[in-house]
Amino acid sequence: MKIRWKPLMGLILAAGLAIWLASDRRSRERLVAAREWIAGGSAHAGDDRSDKSWIESSPSRSEETARGILTLTDDQVRAIDLKAAPVKPQTEPVILRLPGVTDYDPASLTIIRPQFDSRVDRVLVDLGSVVKTGDPLLEIFSTDLAEAKSNYELARSQWTRDKRVLDYKTPLAQSETLPRKELIEIENDEAKSRLQMKLAKDKLLVYGLTEKEIEDAQNEDGVRKARMTMRSRADGIVVRRSVVPGNYYDSKDELMQIAPLDHLWVLGSVSELDADKVEVGQKIRVIFPYSDKFLEDQVEYIDKAIDPQTRAAKFRASITNEEKRFKAGMFVKVRLEIPPKAGQTVIPRASMVTVDRLDFVFVRKEAPPGKARFERRHILVASESSDWVVVPPPSRDHLGLKPGEEVVTNGSLILEQLYEDRLTTEGEIPRERPIDDETFGKPEKPVTISSTPPSARPR
Repeated sequence: MKIRWKPLMGLILAAGLAIWLASDRRSRERLVAAREWIAGGSAHAGDDRSDKSWIESSPSRSEETARGILTLTDDQVRAIDLKAAPVKPQTEPVILRLPGVTDYDPASLTIIRPQFDSRVDRVLVDLGSVVKTGDPLLEIFSTDLAEAKSNYELARSQWTRDKRVLDYKTPLAQSETLPRKELIEIENDEAKSRLQMKLAKDKLLVYGLTEKEIEDAQNEDGVRKARMTMRSRADGIVVRRSVVPGNYYDSKDELMQIAPLDHLWVLGSVSELDADKVEVGQKIRVIFPYSDKFLEDQVEYIDKAIDPQTRAAKFRASITNEEKRFKAGMFVKVRLEIPPKAGQTVIPRASMVTVDRLDFVFVRKEAPPGKARFERRHILVASESSDWVVVPPPSRDHLGLKPGEEVVTNGSLILEQLYEDRLTTEGEIPRERPIDDETFGKPEKPVTISSTPPSARPR
């Protein structure tokens, strides 16, 4: 019976492709290596394999793999077009560009509240009005105010009477016409009435009346005594108004808020990754993107906790607003300079390769003539941009980089692929794992490839 080889080979290739798609990456790489080995064996079945000098000895390759060393010939380096750049010490500050927003300083907000139960008859300012100290804000009506004014008049009248009596009897006591004991009683009465008058006047001052309004109170009668004009205690702008004419309010109710215009807060956000780089006292530049203005100041405060919603920390600075051009709620860009730190180095961004959330570079090492050696080295990242990467000093978590060493820039991805291919060929497992990898230190699950179709397996 004549066997048709072409359909049979097609079925074999289709089965191999299905296994390829069903297996994980490591299994696929092992299948590729096995396929190449079988193909090489069948193509050179007639060759003499007694001489194995063409194969690099396994122990040396395993040793280099364990140390992350790749050895290439000069021809391979030229073919890949490898290029390297020197590692430099960090001399320039790191610039962080962060979002921010302006806001009023809550510590300087003036809250307007009535000092007694009252009814608001008129509101003399509106939301957004600019006011100065002493400007009228509200006209209110209160029986408590009328009672306080009446008590002041009574106390003033009593003191006036006692003062006249004292002035009349003091000369009599000096001429010994009046007993000394009676003079002492008159002096005590005058001091007591003077104190009561002072307390009544202080109460009116606390209510917000001016000296002139207190003096004019003795000329008021009837309903006029219950009326009062509340005035602003600070310069600023009315940023909140909750008062409505005709309603009754007590001392716990907030009628309006006045915010100063001479300065504003700038509230910025820094990501969790860079939060430890921001410190109190660092210089910042606040840029207003919708104008040609920018201001320079320094960080005054930074939160000690990360916002669980945004995963960022808030920091604060104050800016002057002498021209009153800036308003609360404006979006700004904050440019923060982080000074360079001793021991930190800078490398081109193209030299770093990220594999499984770990960062690596290939450092050029000494090699015999005609060859080039590169060390695959794990690094940590202090800061990075689209052009450069700042590497922290050496620690127990990584070896770091030294100024003057050379790292591969052009061709780093090709070297990484060669290194992974070697691991696949030698059956090695990468030693580096992320710190938060739950599988770190645990054996990998074995992968079993079965040639039996799923439908034919026993259930």
